Amino acid sequence: MGKEWFATWFDTAYYHLLYRNRNEVEAHQFIDALLRFLQPEAGAKCIDIACGKGRHARYLHAQGFDVTGIDLSANSIAQANASVDGQQNIHFFQHDIRDPFPVTEQDFAFNLFTSFGYFQNDAEHQQALQNMHDCLKPGGTFVIDYLNTSEVIASLKRTDEQEVDGVHFAIQRYLEAPSIVKSIDVTDGSATHHFEERVRAFSKSDLCTLLEKVGFTIKQVFGNYQLDAYAAELPRVVIIAEKKA
Repeated sequence: MGKEWFATWFDTAYYHLLYRNRNEVEAHQFIDALLRFLQPEAGAKCIDIACGKGRHARYLHAQGFDVTGIDLSANSIAQANASVDGQQNIHFFQHDIRDPFPVTEQDFAFNLFTSFGYFQNDAEHQQALQNMHDCLKPGGTFVIDYLNTSEVIASLKRTDEQEVDGVHFAIQRYLEAPSIVKSIDVTDGSATHHFEERVRAFSKSDLCTLLEKVGFTIKQVFGNYQLDAYAAELPRVVIIAEKKA
């Protein structure tokens, strides 16, 4: 059996090349909005779950929090650790979120930028959420930021082509229940490669049900990075949940 798609794609140089222009300003503004809403105490312990190269984790650390980042990609974690070499109160670990987390008693847990919904069966999703729940202290807060599948499906851009530093990306998007699929063909000189992204088409209701099953209480649901109230036509599902005290 081959590697799962995310274990392959996220660890390639092509993934980082295709997404290298992700909006850092928007990411920082989103964190700022969350912090205004959550009002964490100075020095609060935060975990960034599926942190990639650590852009959200580093910004949280810069705001004075004790931060741990975990991600499956060895390349991403190596870059994250290199970017904070010698700094105190920020640590990155390579880790599969289906396994118990390396830290517990966290005040806040963040799972941002649709870093969930990748697995083949519901039991794996439930186990990952259980681990997110268990890493928090009683009364701790969980934030999950997911694509709004109703809006994505309604406005799906079927095909796209991009060229980045001489590498050509041909992208197709389609719904293959129960997932939204992005098929990515890469041409790099004479070499060609194929990758894909598969994200479960969880609705807002689905996500809330999954969270409640592992013991979270839903506190608030927003629909974008400005934290406007959720609506079907908005691009995100941002859920604020609490571990019962």
